Amino acid sequence: MRSTGVWSGGAIRLGQIAVARNALFKGLGVVVLSAVTIAFSVPSEATKLVAPGRGQVRALVIGIDQYRSVNHLRGAVADARDIETALKSMGAVDVVSLTNDQADRSSVLRELDQLLARTSNGDLVILSIAGHGAQEDERVKGSSADGKDEVFLLVGFDPRTAPTASEKILNHEFNHYIKLFEARGGQVLFVADTCYGGGLAREVDARAETASYRDTPRYRIAVDEFKPVSTSADAFLSPLDFQRTTFLAAVDKQTKAPEVVIDGKYRGALSYAVARAIEGAADQKGDGKVTMGELFSYVRQLVYQVSDERQNVVTLESPNRDPNREVVLQLTRGTEPASPPAAAITFEAPKKKVPIRLASLSGLKKSLADVVALQSPFEIVEPDSADAPPDIIWDPASHDVISGGGDKIALAVDKADLPSVIDRTAAVRDLKQFVVKSPQVIRVLPDASLQRRGKIIEVEVGDSDGRALVLVDITGNGTLQLLYPMPFNSPILDAATYRVPFLVSDPFGADEVVAVTSGRRMTSLEQALQQLDHRRSAGQLVDVISRFGPPDARIGIVGLFTAP
Repeated sequence: MRSTGVWSGGAIRLGQIAVARNALFKGLGVVVLSAVTIAFSVPSEATKLVAPGRGQVRALVIGIDQYRSVNHLRGAVADARDIETALKSMGAVDVVSLTNDQADRSSVLRELDQLLARTSNGDLVILSIAGHGAQEDERVKGSSADGKDEVFLLVGFDPRTAPTASEKILNHEFNHYIKLFEARGGQVLFVADTCYGGGLAREVDARAETASYRDTPRYRIAVDEFKPVSTSADAFLSPLDFQRTTFLAAVDKQTKAPEVVIDGKYRGALSYAVARAIEGAADQKGDGKVTMGELFSYVRQLVYQVSDERQNVVTLESPNRDPNREVVLQLTRGTEPASPPAAAITFEAPKKKVPIRLASLSGLKKSLADVVALQSPFEIVEPDSADAPPDIIWDPASHDVISGGGDKIALAVDKADLPSVIDRTAAVRDLKQFVVKSPQVIRVLPDASLQRRGKIIEVEVGDSDGRALVLVDITGNGTLQLLYPMPFNSPILDAATYRVPFLVSDPFGADEVVAVTSGRRMTSLEQALQQLDHRRSAGQLVDVISRFGPPDARIGIVGLFTAP
């Protein structure tokens, strides 16, 4: 694939850059984020999460993996536990968690009623659900534009009998409770880490048996005796009708929500991002306040990049609210607003490298016994291991390399070249952990689907006006290519967006494009990357950014997926 590297306005050209490579590999579909430590200054007194309205922080957190009659999930309970832990670590006391068998309809409604009774003026109420979603024909005619109600399935849901077919919560019922929370003076943050559609942002390779999604096949209810607690009027409510509620959904109605691997475990990317936001990572200004706009921006970018562009979070709010002024999460240090200085952020390379999990599609571990590590350690696992899912799977018949998330990341790779794939995999994994603390706005245009020969696709770096940019491409064989700045470029951008076009051509697969921005020129980082330019040095990129990345750096990484 070739990069023409023109400005979005077409005023500056970087020239045609052809990258020589033995094979072109794709970015990871399953992302592991355990190897890199994000360090920042900690105030002398513990930072706490408080309600912006000076009330109490209260939460009901639900996560279901072990459904009795629906296919199991792998990361929803981990989502619930992560958000619960994040809330408690930030000082929240009123946190109720329902997981697996605890999450039946009577228990969920009971906890909602009790939470409502405890809520008073100025409280922040966090409602988080992670698990299977579905769609059913609307119960109140004309209440939905597509004629469908969104449904969150509970642990005992089974459409074959009347009692178990009622083990669910309608979106209208959540609207009913949210209306009541607002009536009591509460501010609500609603997080739905589930999905209701069957589409994919990018198709998956069928050989990736470990891929997991939070949708369910269409079903037919034999005898429907369900009685919602919501009214017909509640069915016509939408997120736009609420004045003190912030809505976050994993995907839109047409798209599946994938489960990704973080810290060796399956997770929902949205829940992971929300937990980090609760801990303060979304406070990008360092003023102790997370506005709706900051929360939306942080969550969108982190989820988009962690999921390898498979997921676009849906955010909704009433049109008469100002997202740049309305505070969703308030951080305090003692009785004063917390103000961790942005300059205190550092990006630390791992002191102990976590092994990349490599599997053979044949299931024969001995077929990989003679693979020798280069810079990144690895361990050999089973291709269908749920406890330790593989990062990459090698097919000894075709020599393809695929990710656990279902992307074909390498074509016709000899076993002797697998160490280069391992190094590249580790680099991408660790760089995405940098994104957790300080994400750079970056996206693929026109979308992140599999792109075909002859098409022009672009990588756009956003929110870039007045910031210095370093842009580097990690090719399939682990070669680094410095894209920006070139000697004739101004290192400081003077436009809100910067775009680099790529022509889809042979060899096919994917590139990973990494953007680092700062408020001042990154001369040391540029010089270090010039030494690595056009070398198979992906394994050194994390160390270089850790050493020379400035304290105010923002980091983003996206994959370009191509095929004939």
